[in-house]
Amino acid sequence: MEFLEIKQSELKKITMFLIENKVIFHPLISPKGQPDFTNHRSKNFATIIDRNILTQLIRLLTTGQLKDDYSRRMVSSLMLWAQINNISINSGLALSEYAYSKRRNDEASTENNLFLKAFNYYGIQVWLDLALDRRKTIPILKLNKQIEYSFFNEYDHFKMHYLEMLIIARLYFNNEMTIEDKFKHFHKWVYENILICKYTTFYFALLLGRKVNTFRKIGDDFNALIAKCKNQAWDLSYLFLWSTLYYYEDEADTVYLFATMDGELKDIFVLTHKESNEVYNELFGNSVGNKIVELISEIYKAREKPEFENLPLDDLIEIESEKLREVIVDNQ
Repeated sequence: MEFLEIKQSELKKITMFLIENKVIFHPLISPKGQPDFTNHRSKNFATIIDRNILTQLIRLLTTGQLKDDYSRRMVSSLMLWAQINNISINSGLALSEYAYSKRRNDEASTENNLFLKAFNYYGIQVWLDLALDRRKTIPILKLNKQIEYSFFNEYDHFKMHYLEMLIIARLYFNNEMTIEDKFKHFHKWVYENILICKYTTFYFALLLGRKVNTFRKIGDDFNALIAKCKNQAWDLSYLFLWSTLYYYEDEADTVYLFATMDGELKDIFVLTHKESNEVYNELFGNSVGNKIVELISEIYKAREKPEFENLPLDDLIEIESEKLREVIVDNQ
């Protein structure tokens, strides 16, 4: 066990850095990215990190430095904060995203070996000095042996979010439909075909309200558009996975937090757990906003939960991909 004397002022500085930059989220503990563990001390805690945080951490481990001061301070502050507070860090979904993009397990396995070794290889003093900008580099972490892991899986949840993004992209680039019709078409399709995700619901609102820029500078590059859809589908998958853990939190021994440096993911999380339909009025005005709320309420009626085994997700993805391609071709 490592013992380290840290000044209260140093610990406060690191904690305030994380709070001010709003990195850690939970509907009760940290609804706006500012953690408050009052009345939650009886639980174990874990933090699910997204791909952008893991990428920066792996780059730091393999090169010994991060040229971006903010990323270096953020990664080191998070590592220090988690270890001091006995909070485990979970990178599983970020590694699954990487394995999916590579269509194999070897590189994700290497990252996982580096990630796991880092906790014993570097002392807390290293993370403290990095976080306080007292050092810029660390010793490069090298692996003596490689353990193979299986991260490459075809997740149904990811496929459903990818499907949502294909439809969202098609509606986004449709210049003939009204805002209300786009919401109606999307929500009706989701209700009739797949599981409902509230994060996607609010993401779609932010997208049509021009508050997120997922498809900026895409033009008529269909491959770039598909890549954007997949990337956003993974972002939504992070939130959906976290929410399934949160759903059973009262009976579970562990409370899961979610950590991200992605501004859009932060906005989606905060807006979703605000649980207010006022966003539609704020984004589109009272007249259109009220119509959207009314039509969504009409669509979402009680239903039986669809069975994953019976959902033809691959067929639907192929169909929706071609529909999106036709829209892009028509817009050229």
